Amino acid sequence: MPHPHPFHPPQPTILPTHPSLYTMTPSPSTPDPPATTNATPRLLNMNFIKLFKVFLMSLVLVIGLVTLTFMDIENTLYQGPLEFFKTRFRTFDDSSEDLIRVPEVDMNGLTTTNDSLPHGINCKCRQVDRRASQYTKSQLDMPLNWLNLSIKDDLSRHHPNIPADLYYKASQNKACNLLPSIFSIEWWNVHWQETNLDSESKLLLYSAFYDPNIGGEPCVRVLGVSKSRDPRRLWCHIWYSHNDPPLVTKISDIVHLDYQSKNSNRQMPYLLTCPLPPDNLQLPVAVSLLGTPCTSATNLLKVIGAKERNLSAYVSGKAPKDPHSTRTGWVPAVCGPALYYYSNDFSWRLVEWLELLRAQGFGQVFLYDTGVHPNVSKVLHHYREEGFIEVTDYNYPPPYVNEPSIRRLWTLSERQRMFAQENVYFTDCLLRHMHQYRFIFHLDPDEMPLLINHTSFPEFLDSTLSSYKKWYPGYKLQWNMFYDDLEPRGESAMLPKYLWMLRHSRRPTVNLKPSSGKYKALYDMDTARGVFSHGTLMCTTGWCSHQSMAIIPFTKAYIGHFSKTCGKNCESESSTKEVLLLQRYRLQVSAAVKKVLLKLQLL
Repeated sequence: MPHPHPFHPPQPTILPTHPSLYTMTPSPSTPDPPATTNATPRLLNMNFIKLFKVFLMSLVLVIGLVTLTFMDIENTLYQGPLEFFKTRFRTFDDSSEDLIRVPEVDMNGLTTTNDSLPHGINCKCRQVDRRASQYTKSQLDMPLNWLNLSIKDDLSRHHPNIPADLYYKASQNKACNLLPSIFSIEWWNVHWQETNLDSESKLLLYSAFYDPNIGGEPCVRVLGVSKSRDPRRLWCHIWYSHNDPPLVTKISDIVHLDYQSKNSNRQMPYLLTCPLPPDNLQLPVAVSLLGTPCTSATNLLKVIGAKERNLSAYVSGKAPKDPHSTRTGWVPAVCGPALYYYSNDFSWRLVEWLELLRAQGFGQVFLYDTGVHPNVSKVLHHYREEGFIEVTDYNYPPPYVNEPSIRRLWTLSERQRMFAQENVYFTDCLLRHMHQYRFIFHLDPDEMPLLINHTSFPEFLDSTLSSYKKWYPGYKLQWNMFYDDLEPRGESAMLPKYLWMLRHSRRPTVNLKPSSGKYKALYDMDTARGVFSHGTLMCTTGWCSHQSMAIIPFTKAYIGHFSKTCGKNCESESSTKEVLLLQRYRLQVSAAVKKVLLKLQLL
């Protein structure tokens, strides 16, 4: 019999071999048979198991969230998911401000109100006992007998960013759970703190400063480095105490502090600005940067500064009625470099340099220590105890070498990376001490101002500022070389060898041709905010180049650079001349240098 369709042959009927594996199909007239006794319990059992599993998972999740809520969560690995659930799966988009513009939104951990715009996020925090609080106070109180200081006081004096006073207070009382502990900070190379971001946007932070920002709104400046060409605009947690929630703002400005073009093969210096409310009355004590507000950060930097400049800035010891327009009566200070004289005993020259600066009327000198010769350490300790200098520790950020014995090799071989790092500690020095002095000179230990018509630098500064009708962010003094191979003559040759600058009083007859990189600047810290070795990079008004500074003519003053060799260019008698401008300080300086060297047993 032919198939009804060529492609669909009739299927044979296959009966199961066991009666329990099939059910007879009833005819339409036959009523449904009763259900089998095993099917319904089995189905119910399976549904119950599924529901029970869901219940167990929900119970575990609830227990976990409750546990996290009542714990002091320091690790963002847990804090992040907790905030995620708290905010009902709403996240903050770094590119949008929409969330902070929603009035009266309560999201358990966050509150935003129109009254606090543009700094519109208020965190809530729980009061918790700090980790290891029972040990913190006793350890910070522990005396360092050889320094006659406690650990807390020593940290406050030399470490660039640990908020020792804040941690000390937090150890005696409960503190906000959002305050990072010293153990939750991501430390790198002793002094650098990391932001907890992806590797491409990672920032390493060194220091933070309160900036009254004359003529603008106050802010906190944060100094750091990154290999990113375009770092993310993070959130700022600004702390006023250990137990109150932080003020939350978003970074308003990021400035690349370098005259060199951006290069992701090196750590690039950045200055980041955290805005403060105009009516900000309190002085911040610490700041953290983080990707999501009201979560735990992996950094906490001490905020350095003051609302008013110290009286040390004024010759009279009293602040004038309008200090920002006053052109006379200022005490200048000096920011020096990060010293790396580990294998070179530079102690004689360092003592003479400091005593010459003192004789010229500079109020203080600020230096950085990256690991120096033992004799140089003696000198630094002596002048620090005396109060004439302040020394801040500095290590280069990873991945740079920090072995002191080969640091000089690194600075000679990795010039572009080293120049970028110079901008960090030069800028740090100015911002760290701008509340102490308004006018700060950047000088190296082989450089000294030579004043033509004045015997002291404050007198020269009075005359210079009064001669201009406008204010400048800085004032350039050009170099003239006092070469090492120009042998002393006359009275200079009779001086002891530990008076290097006073002995080397000869220089080329012709002034050095002015050019960029052959001058040093005196900065006005009412205006300058970011610098490199020879000039300004950033001002309170924004980016400003070294060309915005005033140039001091050679007829008024210049910088004597006591370095290098002249060779055949200085062989003829007419090619050099004797300059005795520093000899006016000879009696004072020679006596002071000898006294210090004898006291430190360096003679």
